[in-house]
Amino acid sequence: MLIEIVKTFIYGVIVLIAQIGLSPLLEISGVKPDLLMIFVMLLMVRNGAYAGLIAGFMAGIAQDLISIGITGVLALAKSTIAFWLGRLLGGQDTSLKPTGWFLLLSLASLVHNFFVSLFLLQGSDIGLFEYLIKNVIPSSLYTGIIGYIWILLPFGRKKPEERLLSRTRRDI
Repeated sequence: MLIEIVKTFIYGVIVLIAQIGLSPLLEISGVKPDLLMIFVMLLMVRNGAYAGLIAGFMAGIAQDLISIGITGVLALAKSTIAFWLGRLLGGQDTSLKPTGWFLLLSLASLVHNFFVSLFLLQGSDIGLFEYLIKNVIPSSLYTGIIGYIWILLPFGRKKPEERLLSRTRRDI
């Protein structure tokens, strides 16, 4: 159990570094994917709502600490979305096909980005609707596309025996 936690933490740090280093390279017209959101949703789908809550908080607070903004907003958004979607799914990761994963991730990213934009746009000149059209929706779709590609790669999927083993551990 401790080894899995340490491995997950190391993977999270790698994804955070990738978020910092690769995001500018993946940027299209000012829109960047949220790699940490993909990582948090993967953990939530594989390990349940509480794992998503913890991973969302840790990823969000790490993102908050390196970004300019209100500290705690990203942690609150990521952890809340991961927890409630995890509760809604009920640990049924085998039912998610790549298309369902794309839709789930895009929806989670849309809610996350909308919630964060409510805080970030306080006192700014840009309107919420304009920001939604220019940034929130494209970013959510872009995150969904990157997540879709990620899940199709060999390291993005769990082997059937690992899925069964993780479900057995969770049920005990």
